[in-house]
Amino acid sequence: MESNVEYIITSIKELTKKRRLIYINYEPAFALYIGELRKFGIRDGEVLTQNIFDTLVDDVLKKRATIRAMSLLKDKDYTRKELQDKLREGYYPESCIESAIEYVERYGYINDERYAENYVSFKASSKPRRQIEVKLKQKGIGSDIISRICDEFYTDNDNYELEQAKNFVLKKNIDLEHADYKEIQKIKAALFRKGFSFEVINKALDIVDDDYYM
Repeated sequence: MESNVEYIITSIKELTKKRRLIYINYEPAFALYIGELRKFGIRDGEVLTQNIFDTLVDDVLKKRATIRAMSLLKDKDYTRKELQDKLREGYYPESCIESAIEYVERYGYINDERYAENYVSFKASSKPRRQIEVKLKQKGIGSDIISRICDEFYTDNDNYELEQAKNFVLKKNIDLEHADYKEIQKIKAALFRKGFSFEVINKALDIVDDDYYM
């Protein structure tokens, strides 16, 4: 918040038995423990001085956000966006969130490229490329990173998708040579919805059709 803004505490709402969400100028600002409300003299309807506001943000909440980020990363990997979202759920100010993110990035605790590489390697055997790309985008990873890492992986592992598509067709147990147009199109549509490209779909159908008569 800007230094010339008057910080009026317009509401204090219970989050848990020990934590309260502080609203400043009718907007949720941050969460504090009950003891901190007493320590800093925070009461509904009072004006928060610039000095106290800065102390809370710089000395209390930035450190707490970083500790929270480190705690979250002990249990699982996060992308940058996922970690930001988790910290927002804790009502940390944006400046505290960015400070925490910068810290964990600086020490290599989060790395979107590494996350994407691991995710692709782990999921490639069970999901088509397009599904993986969509999921990574939802996790906030940049399109350039997704494209590059997927291109690199599938250049050397192009059989992953083909095997998945082939197994899907085999499970249908259809005589492709004698199947009518609608049946073939139905299988193609199902594979496309799952995220397979038309190139992979057609290759899989050709392989199954050839194998059927070997």
